[in-house]
Amino acid sequence: MTRSRWVAAVSVVALAVGACGGAATTSPAASGAPGASEPTASGPALRSIAAPVATITVDGDAADWADVAGLDLTLEGIEGVETAVESKQATIRVAHDDQFIYALFEVQDDYNWTDADAHLTASPAVMWAVVAEAGPHMGPEDKKGEGPSLGMVDIWHWELECAAGEETGGDVSEPGEGNDPGNDAGCNFDDEWATSPEDREDDNGSGAENSLLGVWGHTNATEDGAGTWIFEIRRPLQTADEHDAQFAVGSPAWMALAYWDGDQTPAGWEDDGHAQSSNEGWIEVTLE
Repeated sequence: MTRSRWVAAVSVVALAVGACGGAATTSPAASGAPGASEPTASGPALRSIAAPVATITVDGDAADWADVAGLDLTLEGIEGVETAVESKQATIRVAHDDQFIYALFEVQDDYNWTDADAHLTASPAVMWAVVAEAGPHMGPEDKKGEGPSLGMVDIWHWELECAAGEETGGDVSEPGEGNDPGNDAGCNFDDEWATSPEDREDDNGSGAENSLLGVWGHTNATEDGAGTWIFEIRRPLQTADEHDAQFAVGSPAWMALAYWDGDQTPAGWEDDGHAQSSNEGWIEVTLE
């Protein structure tokens, strides 16, 4: 696990309430537009999205998501970091069947990938509250992640060490000798937990495991090609891992997103060099 710190900051404005302001938007497929949601113990989830039943194949191709409503977001960087972070336009879709929850995280950014150094390419993360009270800044509610932790979060953190189209994650890879069960030794798609930005580990407690499956792609896979990253993810609805969020039909779940850009510096992205959705609180996800 790379110790990249998912830190929130005051300047971050998630959703399409961008730097100039504006109304929340949904992607063209979202005919049933997500609306406002009830507050959680750690504050209101200002955005929400439905996760319908769908037949999804995790292959890095977004075609089978055409009928699933998406939530459009503006992910913004952290003010005050040494190297500025560009805001990114993104869309998230979530679906499920009777065994798995699926996420499609798409980010508009140019293509750069090398198997020599994962910091020179994109890196996504999807975070879930393990308990409703958890704050959206890796446990704390404080926007700098410096306040007391309100609860544990589950982080699906993916560094793209394997090529587009390859299956990655603990579903197809062992953790590796000497590593915690949440680690993915094959391609570095790790299942992690945190209670604050400083307290983060690969899953290592009771029932610890990594059953994530991910495949990534890009719509213009040529060096510096303008297009969209496609991060497609699957995990069982329920696990026995105490550090995992658990999902059930009709019950809300709380999600946040982060993205690291391999172009942030000549040496690639830095630990605090990510754009994220957390400053506007959680995104509430309801499995239909």
